[in-house]
Amino acid sequence: MDKLEKAIVRLQKGESNSLGIIYDLTSKGVFSFVLTILRDYQLAEDVMQQTYIKIYENIKSYKKDTSARNWILTIAKNTALTLIRKRHREISVDFSHDTIQDGIYCLDKDFDTPLISLANKILTEDELKIVLLFAIGEYKHREIAEMLNLPLGTVTWKYNNALKKLRGAVEKNKAAYERRKEVI
Repeated sequence: MDKLEKAIVRLQKGESNSLGIIYDLTSKGVFSFVLTILRDYQLAEDVMQQTYIKIYENIKSYKKDTSARNWILTIAKNTALTLIRKRHREISVDFSHDTIQDGIYCLDKDFDTPLISLANKILTEDELKIVLLFAIGEYKHREIAEMLNLPLGTVTWKYNNALKKLRGAVEKNKAAYERRKEVI
């Protein structure tokens, strides 16, 4: 039994301080996972926090000797999808063009860092998910393959391809910046 499952079992037994351990072990992964679904930094933070509230409220439903990480990610995914459905209903009722532009499906591509924003612009959806889960979530390629139901080789290939794309885009932007600097 790993640290995460031990903490969940302790939480089931009423040791509420175990929720902090669960949070420490999984928060980066949960955040990066919901960020790939929502593509909105603030919403991902909100959903991440709601996920831990739901874990606490539903701890009795966890079945020992199942994948604790997958149980948590399922809660996170369902919370994110519920938010999307709620937002979609709100948008469909309001016929204002501005509201539709601010909706979840008209994604704000500007994340917290310029590199994440660049990645969002040039990577495919799968590549972005894999990079965020690996870099922010600190998951191994094998774990990402399980989460996304992809072969390990495909995950590794898409990750390396995404890094090549990012490296090329950064070098291109750097060269353009240097040329502009010389003109000034």
